[in-house]
Amino acid sequence: MSKANSLQHGKQVGLAKMKKNQNMYDFEKYVYVFSGTDLKKKKRSASLLDASFYLETKKTYRNTIKKEGTFHLSIDFHISTLQALEHVNARLLELYPDDEERFDIVLMTNNHAQVGVRLINSINHYGLTIERFCMTGGKSPIGYLTAYLTNLYLSADSEKVQEAIEAGIASATMFTANKDVAYSDTQLRVAFDGDAVLFSDESEQIVKEQGLDKFFEHEQLNENKPLAQGPLKGFLEDLGKLQKKFYAKNERLNCPIRTFLVTARSAASSGARVLKTLRSWGLEIDEALFLAGAPKGPILVKIRPHIFFDDQMFHIEGAQKLGTIAAHVPYGIAQKYQKSA
Repeated sequence: MSKANSLQHGKQVGLAKMKKNQNMYDFEKYVYVFSGTDLKKKKRSASLLDASFYLETKKTYRNTIKKEGTFHLSIDFHISTLQALEHVNARLLELYPDDEERFDIVLMTNNHAQVGVRLINSINHYGLTIERFCMTGGKSPIGYLTAYLTNLYLSADSEKVQEAIEAGIASATMFTANKDVAYSDTQLRVAFDGDAVLFSDESEQIVKEQGLDKFFEHEQLNENKPLAQGPLKGFLEDLGKLQKKFYAKNERLNCPIRTFLVTARSAASSGARVLKTLRSWGLEIDEALFLAGAPKGPILVKIRPHIFFDDQMFHIEGAQKLGTIAAHVPYGIAQKYQKSA
């Protein structure tokens, strides 16, 4: 990305809706944005991280009536994610006190400014540092996402995600876990599928249209040819930039960011091309798990990622069933087969 384009990364927007029912406030869609851009600065250094992603999902707020306008959101997966992100920021601030290359968290809602006081009370209740709110008044977020070159948009609304994908924005539909599990608040853990997520769907097309034997043959013939990039390659790259800042301070073993590749590929027959592709991009993945078609859910239980990205819904559902927060990436040929199934 050019410096000129990267200057526009910081400000992000989203869409939310609130219903009031007696003492309950139900935010059907409410958004967090994480960005590396400091909008207060007129200039940015070339090394400033161009990273942002949205977290939009259904959350419930309860009016505690301790004092007017006060209520607190219930702890859920996004709180753990926020705590892990803030821990990353705290560590970066400790190691690089003069460097502003870290996550910025923005809360988005389509409500009016009056709702802001209640949101502030909730954020303060859990000790979170969210300085930026944006209240869009019901406007669709997609135009803003395009204008500000958003890296990754996460929403509970599959239609908005598809709209964002069609606009060329990396996006995924969020699915909460069916079981309560404990997530780390001191290490941000992100798991990725390979094909049609980090990489293009070129190899997956062969699987779907010609079968596994042709796929294995194709991958072995093209082992030294890097795969084209997929929609989330840029996000892994951004996480890697932050990881390298910790490595530079001899903090590799204590890095508060950890990344995982969880793929249905077989290591022996098709894994080499994946690893060589990452190497050609200059990217590292902390752990690579080649499952050779085995279910991903049990492995994800051991990893406990804050989020797992995959392009196929049966992997999403398997992860969700066992307690993993998953995000469906509606990209590539698998979507055609899912719609026809």
